[in-house]
Order: sequence, then structure tokens, then C-alpha cells
Amino acid sequence: MAHGVNSLSPHSPSRPATLKDIAREVGVDVSTVSKVLKDGAFRVRPQTRKAIVDEARRLRYRPHAVARNLRQQRTGAFGMLVTDLTNPIYAVSVRGAVRRAEEIGYVMLLAEVPDEHALATVYTRLVSERRIDGLIITGSTNTEEVIAAINENPMPHVLIYRRGPRAGISVTVDDESAGRLAANTLIAAGHRELGFIGGFNDMDTARRRRSGFVAACREVGLPEISVFMGPYSRRGGYESCLELLDGAERPTGIFASNYLVGMGALAAAYSRGVQVPRDLSVVTIDAEDTMYSAPPLTAIKMPLSEMGARSVEELDAIIRGEQPRDIVVDIPPLLIERDSVAPPCR
Repeated sequence: MAHGVNSLSPHSPSRPATLKDIAREVGVDVSTVSKVLKDGAFRVRPQTRKAIVDEARRLRYRPHAVARNLRQQRTGAFGMLVTDLTNPIYAVSVRGAVRRAEEIGYVMLLAEVPDEHALATVYTRLVSERRIDGLIITGSTNTEEVIAAINENPMPHVLIYRRGPRAGISVTVDDESAGRLAANTLIAAGHRELGFIGGFNDMDTARRRRSGFVAACREVGLPEISVFMGPYSRRGGYESCLELLDGAERPTGIFASNYLVGMGALAAAYSRGVQVPRDLSVVTIDAEDTMYSAPPLTAIKMPLSEMGARSVEELDAIIRGEQPRDIVVDIPPLLIERDSVAPPCR
């Protein structure tokens, strides 16, 4: 067996190493090298196994992806459907997913699907054309149209941000704790009249954040909070905050439960001459732009990059035949204190 660097070896660093190169250096059959590198349970003498693994590492051997995928009838690609590629919140999780996919040997294909009707159509097309091995979905899958598409055309898939009890395994973050943290931040600053804005009732992300927020308020005996639900968008936050500010019981502190909603809330306050934080304290969900608003928004950082990475890991596990499971990323929300929270004036 040859274990050192052989200057006479026909293998050149300018081309990828092959199984034949490893077999020649170690002095065994190509089939033995293939079985050892592909199957850790293949029976071979320990010293032979070590020599093969060491030589593969020295030559920086990488399996031929195209040939491997043809044997396994795989494409080597994952798909990721995102409802809005301009949303900086989604950008963080997409980046985490893409990086993790690359680390485990997959290419990530992205598609923007702005509504659930389009989601069903895109899903069906991707499955029928066999362009990907699995799919990560950021939008809601609770409509009958989407559920029917998934049931009729099964493919390994994972939901992120939202949970879909009827349509797949999910990877989410601890939204309830984010709601509690927002409420406790405002309560600690002295606020007793609180409000919640953002997200329709059929969005489980918004429901979880609202549930945690309301629970924290009730635990300290606060009166019923004002709740205005709307789209997760700047316009949704603007209109919801206007309703809240124009109501009979104007709160002194609010939780805008999405970054875009928080930006819209700032614009609404400005349009009504309400100064933040003197007249109204605002807590939102963090994104890069929240530190550049006026004033910079106090925000709750969620482990969104980790959620994207975990969704890739779970999808890969499903493809490898492991038991699928719902996951809540076990990194707690983190408060980023800036300038949009202050004690109430009244």
C-alpha cells in the first residue's frame, strides 16, 4: 500500500480525483473503494478502510454529482417559494437556507409567489417537471387549493414561518415568546394602555405573536388591549395604526408584530402628529432597516437565518427517509433596545 505522496502518480492536481486514483494509491479494487466511501457498514479490514478514507481526503476526492444524482434519481436541487423577495425579513431566512444547502451539497432555486392561488400552480409545475428534490415554502398552505395540489402531487416539503397542520412539516421560531417580550418591554417602561397591530387572523404567525402579547398583559392584570389586524405590509401597518390612534381609547404603547407593519406605524404616527416615543412607544420585529428609521425602532430579533438553515436540514432528513417532525428553533427572541420606547407622558 502506498500512503505517502507519490510523485509518479498519474493523478494530476489539475483534474478531480477519481475512485480509480484512490484504488491505485491504496492498492485495492475500485469496487472496494466505492463501497467503503458509499457505505460505512461495508465490511473491510479497519486498516484498509482507514487507508482509503485517508487517501480520499488527501486527494480531495468528491463524488461525481451528476452520476450520483442519476443513480439516485435526484436533481441535487431544492426549491424555495417566497411570497415577497423584497421583504428584508424573508431575505434573512433565504440567506440562511441557501448557505446551508450549499454546505450539504444542494443548489437552491428561488421563486417569488405572491399569492396562494399561484402557489398551487407553481407547486404542481415543479413536481411534474421534476426540477427539484424538495421544497421549502414560506407562504400559507391552508387553502383547499394548495392542500389539494400537495396531496395530489406529493413531494418532500417543509413550511417555514407558518405552521400547516393539514399540509406539511413546519420549521418556525418562538413567536409566542416574541409577543411576550414585546409586552413585557412596554410594561417595564410603565405603559398600561397597550395595542397590537399586524397580521390577519388566518395567519398563524400573527396569532402566535398576539397570543403571547395578550397573555403577558393579562398576567399583570392590564385592561383589555386594542387589537387591529391587517396585512403584513407597510400599508397594513399604516392603516391599522391610524385606526388605533383615531379610536376612543388611544394606547400609549403598541407592538407592531412585523417589521413592515412597524414602518407603517411610524408613518401613521407622523401623519397624526403623534411623536414617537414621547406620545407613543413602538416595539416591532427586527430587520436591518429598523435601526435607520426615525426614530430607530426598538425591535425583537428572531433567529430567522437559523430557521432557514434548519428547514434545509429537515428537508434533507425527510429525503433520506428519516421521520419528519415539526421544529421550533430553540434560540429565544432577543430584544434590541433603540429609541422608540420611553415612559408614557400621561
